[in-house]
Amino acid sequence: MSDLATSRITLSPVEESDLPILCKWRNEFRFLELVSPRRNLLNSADFAREHKREFEGNRHLQFMVILKDGNAPIGTIYSFSLNQIDGYVFINTYIDEKHERMGYGAEAVTLMVCYLFKFYPIHKIYFEAFAYNKLSLSTLQSAGFIEEGRFKEHRFLNGVRYDVVRFAAYRNSLEKLEPLKERFQNRRRAK
Repeated sequence: MSDLATSRITLSPVEESDLPILCKWRNEFRFLELVSPRRNLLNSADFAREHKREFEGNRHLQFMVILKDGNAPIGTIYSFSLNQIDGYVFINTYIDEKHERMGYGAEAVTLMVCYLFKFYPIHKIYFEAFAYNKLSLSTLQSAGFIEEGRFKEHRFLNGVRYDVVRFAAYRNSLEKLEPLKERFQNRRRAK
């Protein structure tokens, strides 16, 4: 099985044909609330320009999370701010609301972390979650990410300030993540 697949999902590099669904997600309140520092909505042409600028700037890799049953995109995961000198990178993921709480995000994050450690000379991978995103916080903690910092009242949303929590997975986390990845890869699909 590929480094970027489990029994249920595949991580596939983003292609131009994926831009409409990425734009749709980018404009959803849920995406803006859970993933993005932005608050503005974009039409498809402006989104295409924004996406291109991201890759010209600090976006490193981006994959679509593809559900094997039906070959349908259910989310995206990407790395950014790669610093090969100091050995770190950030990742972020989004799973559409219909497919959340089914473990797909945990599978995607596990695949991405293992992939980055395997193919890039990095020491640690960061993931940030807003304090109100209890599902992400729980997933990160159970995957072995370590809380490294809390940025107090960093996020302003709907008139309220929230903390941003930064987690890290270190290269030695692979000892725990590789068996988890293998379990995801060998798990039978539910009928």
